[in-house]
Amino acid sequence: MKLTTSSAASLREALCKIVELYSGEDDQLVSTDFYLMPLREEGALRVFNDNDEEIAVATVPEWADYVGEDFYREVEANLQNVIREVNAGGDLERLAVWMPYSFVLVDEERETIGDLLLVDDDTLLVTDSLLQGLDEDLNRFLEELMAE
Repeated sequence: MKLTTSSAASLREALCKIVELYSGEDDQLVSTDFYLMPLREEGALRVFNDNDEEIAVATVPEWADYVGEDFYREVEANLQNVIREVNAGGDLERLAVWMPYSFVLVDEERETIGDLLLVDDDTLLVTDSLLQGLDEDLNRFLEELMAE
C-alpha cells in the first residue's frame, strides 16, 4: 500500500513527537517501550507508552480504504519505512529511555504483531531489508570456496 505524501508526513510527525517528548538528560531516563497501534476503521495510528498514555496520533486515510487481508503486513512496511527516515540521524536511538526499548506494532487488543525497532547498546534487530540478497551472497561465497 502506497502512502500519500500527507499520510507519510503525519506518521513522521507522530514519531518526531516521541523524539520531542522523550529527549532529555541522561539523569532523567524513563523506562518505557512505544506501542504503535494502527486503527483501520479510523484511518489512524495511535502511539502509547508503557503506562497506556497516548503520546501521538497520525492520520492515514489509506488504511481506512484498504480492503486486503494483509493489512498489518502492509502497515508494518509503511511504518518501517517511516522509522528509517526519522531515524536516519539516530534520533530514535538517542531517547532518554532506559535501554533496551522498542517500537512495537500492536493490534487493537494490544497483541504484538512485530517489533519495528529495537534499541540496545549491542543489539541489532534483523529486518527483511537487512536480509535482502543474503542467499545470493552466501551461495556465491560457497561456490568460490568450493572452487578453491
